[in-house]
Amino acid sequence: MPAYMIALNRRVHDRQKLEAYWKAAGPTFEGRGSKSLSVYTPLVPLELMDQLEGVVLIEFPDVAAAKAWYESPAYQKARQHRDGAADTEFFIIDGGVVPSGDRLPHIK
Repeated sequence: MPAYMIALNRRVHDRQKLEAYWKAAGPTFEGRGSKSLSVYTPLVPLELMDQLEGVVLIEFPDVAAAKAWYESPAYQKARQHRDGAADTEFFIIDGGVVPSGDRLPHIK
């Protein structure tokens, strides 16, 4: 089942460093079966809890492939360019739908 890496860019502190990150991170996706679905396209804020400068949505064949990309030495090296450049949240989610009765079992 496909999985998705989502990056939420909350605040940019250093555009030049962020651009260096973009340049370094791009090649790390090659050969990983990933597909860029949305990369900094215009967004329409509807219900946000905080500022949101941009969003990245990348599809991978599965969670293992997404984690392998994120943990790869190539990406970890590229990631260093992002340090201090922006406040960014990254996460991986599985594709699919969990039945309503099975959702959020940790808070039942």
